[in-house]
Amino acid sequence: MMFSSLFRTTEGTGTTRWTAVVSAAALTFTLLFAGLLSTPSPAHASGAMVELGAAGSFSVLGASTVTNTGPTYLGGDLGVSPGTAITGFPPGKVAGTTHSADVQAGAAHADLQAAYNDAAGRTPTEIVAGDLVGRTLTAGVYSSASSLGLSGTLVLDGQGDPEAVFIFQMGSTLTTASASSVKLINGAQASHVFWQVGSSATLGTGSSLTGTVMALASITVTTGVVIEGRALALNGAVTLDSNTITTVPAADPLPSGAMVELGAAGSFSVLGASTVTNTGPTYLGGDLGVSPGTAITGFPPGKVAGTTHSADVQAGAAHADLQAAYDDAAGRTPTEIVAGDLVGRTLTAGVYSSASSLGLSGTLVLDGQGDPEAVFIFQMGSTLTTASASSVKLINGAQASHVFWQVGSSATLGTGSSLAGTVMALASITVTTGVVIEGRALALNGAVTLDSNTITTVPATTPLSLLQAAQS
Repeated sequence: MMFSSLFRTTEGTGTTRWTAVVSAAALTFTLLFAGLLSTPSPAHASGAMVELGAAGSFSVLGASTVTNTGPTYLGGDLGVSPGTAITGFPPGKVAGTTHSADVQAGAAHADLQAAYNDAAGRTPTEIVAGDLVGRTLTAGVYSSASSLGLSGTLVLDGQGDPEAVFIFQMGSTLTTASASSVKLINGAQASHVFWQVGSSATLGTGSSLTGTVMALASITVTTGVVIEGRALALNGAVTLDSNTITTVPAADPLPSGAMVELGAAGSFSVLGASTVTNTGPTYLGGDLGVSPGTAITGFPPGKVAGTTHSADVQAGAAHADLQAAYDDAAGRTPTEIVAGDLVGRTLTAGVYSSASSLGLSGTLVLDGQGDPEAVFIFQMGSTLTTASASSVKLINGAQASHVFWQVGSSATLGTGSSLAGTVMALASITVTTGVVIEGRALALNGAVTLDSNTITTVPATTPLSLLQAAQS
């Protein structure tokens, strides 16, 4: 019977009309009720945060064991549950607290299970496979039925949204190569990146990873790996070796003009990740350190006005804070896109960004316009190279302490050149003969090489000329 026939009436027959009305009402109710029953229960939207609950305070959480070798530094808690064995602390250092099969570790393990299931159950926005190298991804859920790998650099672009969430689902393993890295730009936050691993995760030597790794089985963090996030194993062991794992809460990105806070790294003139090597009468006005590596050579003849730290607690904390500062600088929203050689430019406070390399063949002028808090940030996706005798000149109140060079690869400063500001390089820094830096040389994953240099690390109110006079 057609739906329209329900409304048919027969002249003079009230029964037919009433029957039709009742039948229509009954069908309408039946359709609505059936619709309600067929509506699926709501699930987390793909872009919603993965809530870690009690697991959120842990840098490392294992299920069976946690084993460490070398001067690992954990910025949060350390735990294991339902297993009990934690070894290698010391020499490893834990900034938070350690929990072995106690109430806190049990609660964290339960919340990790819920977070893992949440991440695994999200609807994919893109199907991916194999190697993620070279990709620039925006917020979403990236899903592979098998394994994922990373052989170079992966860029995660927050597009100015501090709440952007990145979820990587994989049915099997996660494997990153030596020296590979995940770079955050435009407000993306490590606290909003999640790696849901259907088997085991292995992070390659000297690599850096951003986000929380939630592995169904084990996690192996090889020598020198840096993680801004967490290593959480649901059913297996976590194995560490001279690593730095920082675990910080989510925060709104700082405005472009805000200071880049260096934390414990601020007292260091030079900080290397693998080694620091010097030739000749280098003078450092601040501290000297290396972490997670241990080798510092060439002091003496080099002189250090501060203190020297080799893979100790202070160096580990400085390395962790350097990672946060690097990510902060890399995540600022650009005020101008630049490219190539900065020679001849006079720039005011701002964030100057290049997707590739930057160079300086002559003089660059930074104009504070009378503001001692003016901040200058230079972002580059690849190398920084300055020519011999090149220089950075500060005018109208600009301060070296407020200049930052965020280098996506390695930095090389030419013979006899002078640079103002803090160089934060993802890889290595080579400071050639006679270079003067008013600031710092801080390498996140590589070596710092020096040769008869002067590097001052002081409050901006102390003129460089006074320090040079003091050391003579």
